[in-house]
Amino acid sequence: MKLDLSILRKINEDINKKIANNFITNVVVINSSDVLLSFSFYSKEKLLISLNHNSPFIGFIDSNYSSHTELGQYNDNLRKYLKGSYIIKSEILNEDRVIKITLHKSDEFYVKQTYYLIIELIPTINNLILLDNEEKVIFAKHYSDLTNNHVVIRGFIYQPIKKNQTLKVNESDYEKYKEEVNRYVLEMDNKKAKENALPLYEQLKRKVKSLNKKLTVLNKEIEEAKAKIEYVNIGQTLLTLQNDKEELNNYIKSLDLKDYDYDLDVLSNANNYFTKYKKSKRTIENDNREINIATNEIEEISHILEIFDYLDEEEIYELYEKYLPGKYKTKRKIKIDYKEPYYIELGKTKIAFGKNKDQNDYLTFKKANKDFVFIHIANYHGSHVVIYSNNPSKEELLVASEIALILSNKELGEVQVSKIKDLRKGQAKGEVNLLNYETYTLHSVRESTKLLMKNQRRFNG
Repeated sequence: MKLDLSILRKINEDINKKIANNFITNVVVINSSDVLLSFSFYSKEKLLISLNHNSPFIGFIDSNYSSHTELGQYNDNLRKYLKGSYIIKSEILNEDRVIKITLHKSDEFYVKQTYYLIIELIPTINNLILLDNEEKVIFAKHYSDLTNNHVVIRGFIYQPIKKNQTLKVNESDYEKYKEEVNRYVLEMDNKKAKENALPLYEQLKRKVKSLNKKLTVLNKEIEEAKAKIEYVNIGQTLLTLQNDKEELNNYIKSLDLKDYDYDLDVLSNANNYFTKYKKSKRTIENDNREINIATNEIEEISHILEIFDYLDEEEIYELYEKYLPGKYKTKRKIKIDYKEPYYIELGKTKIAFGKNKDQNDYLTFKKANKDFVFIHIANYHGSHVVIYSNNPSKEELLVASEIALILSNKELGEVQVSKIKDLRKGQAKGEVNLLNYETYTLHSVRESTKLLMKNQRRFNG
């Protein structure tokens, strides 16, 4: 993210325009690099300060974004001096990537004190520094000693960093810069969510591995049981030959019936074979039932793993409760309406999608209008995608088709397009039969659609 002087001037202008004469109501240390400030009267946006080592920046982000603060000395110092302080003005120092914000705050005796927040946004040597009214250093994220070209020592008067070269003034696209700032927050959230969800991801992979082992055992049992299905014929033949000892002995020898018990009569032996036959038949029936359950679960978990990057916190929590109950780390209470699907907005049109069989079924057969357009990846399990329009544009059709591929973890493939009214329920929940449809082939998925998926929302009912 390139921060040139033209961008910095507009950010400084925005700070003075939007949050001057505001109190800082909250300070959140998101991680070791990023700090988020909220304000009293300006609630539309929050100010993100990122001391990213190679690419520090500052910018406004959507106020809906929230995060938990990291505890520690850094957090304590920032909250002590910044929270509740009143913003007077912002300025750029020495036409460099350094912003100085003047603050007023009352001390414990209600005496107004002046502080300065220095934000140095220079790659590899960025810093966040608090100064008192004499511009002496109270606190800094990074300190340096007297041998350093830029001395930052507690109690010393702050001296702005000396520039090695003049910062260029380019006519940069400020709107594009703001988009990049918000994208950074989304990516940061995704990274944090992935770290939080990693134990779940590994557990799901272990579960699939365990289920595949179970399938191997069950199939082996079925093969062994099938070999005993012939026992019904053996039992019947024994009963037929019970009065002809010579033929009976020849039959037993021809089949090499090692489990024939000569201490028992023919009827008892026949009943033993009938019992083994019935047991084998039950084994095959039970194992086939277990195979069906395990296969469905493997398919369901495999689909979850495919779309793991697009799961939100509610879904992660739901899966934790199912596969690792009580292990999810969160400080907020999560309420989930499991059946509600998701959607993104393309202009004024909603494109909705389910991520499991319950959401697919509810979206397609309960929530969607019969004239809405339905899209599904061809010849593969996947999400139901519904365009909330009876006459979508080419772009809406393309985005919806790309979403169908994304939610099957594919970059190319065929999709089937139909109207909701031309669908019929399949035998299992979430299955559909298409009475009338068209097929389209996609050779790639655009990055713009992947980015749209980062802005997915869940219906509220």
